[in-house]
Amino acid sequence: MDRTPQTVQRQPSPDGIGDLRAGGILSRTLPGYQERPAQIAMATLVARSLCEGVPAVIEAGTGVGKSLAYLLPIVRSGQVAVISTANKALQEQLFYKDIPFVQKHIKYVDAALVKGMGNYACLDRLEKERVEVQFYTQDPAFARVAQMVSEPNSGWGGDFETLDFPFPAQLKSRINGDSDQCAWRSCSYFQDCYIMKMREKAAQAQIIVVNHTLLLIDAAIEGNLLPEHAITIIDEAHSLEEEATRAFTVTVSANQVYALLALKKVRAHSQPELQDAVAKQTVRLFQALEQRFPDVGNVTRLTVTTVVEEGLRLASLIEELAEDLRRKRPGMMTEQEEVLYNKLVTRTQNLAINIRLVFEVKSQSFVYYLERVQAGREVRIEVSAAPLDVAPFLKEHLFSKGTVICTSATLATTGPHPSQPSATGSPLAFFCRRVGLSHPATIECILPLVFDYPRNALLYLPRTLPEPAYGKGQAAQDYQQAIGQEMLRLVLASRGRAFLLFSSKRMLDTVYEQIALDIPYLVLRQGELPRAELTRQFRTTAGAVLFGLKSFWEGVDIAGEALSLVVIDKLPFDPPDDPVHEARVAQMKAAGENWFGTYVLPQTILRLKQGVGRLIRTHEDRGVMAILDVRMHTKGYGAQIRGALPPARPTSDLRDVECFFAVISSVTA
Repeated sequence: MDRTPQTVQRQPSPDGIGDLRAGGILSRTLPGYQERPAQIAMATLVARSLCEGVPAVIEAGTGVGKSLAYLLPIVRSGQVAVISTANKALQEQLFYKDIPFVQKHIKYVDAALVKGMGNYACLDRLEKERVEVQFYTQDPAFARVAQMVSEPNSGWGGDFETLDFPFPAQLKSRINGDSDQCAWRSCSYFQDCYIMKMREKAAQAQIIVVNHTLLLIDAAIEGNLLPEHAITIIDEAHSLEEEATRAFTVTVSANQVYALLALKKVRAHSQPELQDAVAKQTVRLFQALEQRFPDVGNVTRLTVTTVVEEGLRLASLIEELAEDLRRKRPGMMTEQEEVLYNKLVTRTQNLAINIRLVFEVKSQSFVYYLERVQAGREVRIEVSAAPLDVAPFLKEHLFSKGTVICTSATLATTGPHPSQPSATGSPLAFFCRRVGLSHPATIECILPLVFDYPRNALLYLPRTLPEPAYGKGQAAQDYQQAIGQEMLRLVLASRGRAFLLFSSKRMLDTVYEQIALDIPYLVLRQGELPRAELTRQFRTTAGAVLFGLKSFWEGVDIAGEALSLVVIDKLPFDPPDDPVHEARVAQMKAAGENWFGTYVLPQTILRLKQGVGRLIRTHEDRGVMAILDVRMHTKGYGAQIRGALPPARPTSDLRDVECFFAVISSVTA
């Protein structure tokens, strides 16, 4: 470690690395500053990637300080960079905390937070709601927003998420930005448009913060959404494949058709008989789809393998509707009205194209499926076409455009090399292959862990529980009962302060009903409150216990004693009825590939690392991570998984857990 005395004055570091060292600008201006070797190592890799113009893949665990490790080299380089992340919390941390820190202590650079149009108020739609509809104008939230919009010095930038009061989702959907209803430069409110101002700010910025969805949409439309940039940082990159799959999945529902038919311009400028035919065919189609689901069981997803004629008929009718709208175009329109009418015709055409795509079941590059979706009290059917492989797209449209750096706390896995089953290969090979990163000069690095896991954490892997069982039989009931009782024993030993993480909502609800009343602490269940409120209550209530699903496996940062126990019910393999997973596995089997070792197992390892990663967030944190799946002992892959997890002290004896927490209690008492 560099022990340069604080009195040595160093010049600003041209690559940002020296700024992080003892004697650098941060140690001279911040009392008590200590350099972090892992952070300096990461900044060195980032600077090398920028200098050589080659991609980098860096696993940097919690505590490294990866945001500063890539921000400083970017700022010192002077190049424009887009930083993309998967979750809102990290976006806000970057824009409201990390970037202002760099601006204050290193160098001022312009930065912009760019979100999708739907996050901003549309002045044109808001005014129409106020003047023409007036249904919501008496709502206090609407009145407050309208007042802020009318005051030039209110300081509000139109972003609903920056409001300090709740804003109803139903009302937001009526006045937010919508590409189908945006006339852009032809709009009379263009000069004051919040979205236009946001994009202008982004065009002047050196650092642009976005989410993965926006980044991927920009890549799909050849960079017409975000400003030109030389560098792309993909933070939380472990979710890139999943986000890309979601971004490029085409989904249609009956509600999309009904929303189109409800538009005034559609009703006024197309034949009523044609509108009626579209509505009736929509009913016939979705009734036919409902009949495909079995009467017994709890099946929510079905793969579609053959053409659905009722769907093609609906696509043809909507194509006729688009043509009818084109023929009956009204005369004497303003420029804004003409732009919006053209968008209406395009929207109708695109809906027909999407419906034809999902019901033709034509391309081998997609998997087609039906899904029952719970929307409030309503259950509706959605039909989707999801890409089987996003790697070719990402390779062509993302990794070939400028310098791309991928980082996350969880990128490395174990398992066979994809092309050589007998070889171990790079622990980062799975990630690189799944996202299409095949550049021969790619910089790959797994930084050393920052925290002392052997000293501060225990890994509890019981041997005596039953193996996971599914369905409604006795074996499944015995399994659920055993998991519930083991979780209760662990929660009592830890005195609450626990995340109980589940792989399915059914298992969560079963265990909750079984043990919640026996837990003498505040019990929180995902789904009963918004995620942000659940997190707030957990953080501020001593001994709280949270029953959580996927969104609590990652992106949640609870430091200190508030979280001392993370329990995972079973290994997070994809559910067998997931159509995309099933189709990818089938494709690999047909090609004779090692589908389990090169796809299923690495994917599970990454999810598991995210889950247990909720526990240790600072050097002072101590706690137990428990995985209640005996396959960690009984299956050959259990050793591979254990080797990929943080090196906490392993045990299969519950008494060790009880002793661990007893020692913590005596130290903190």
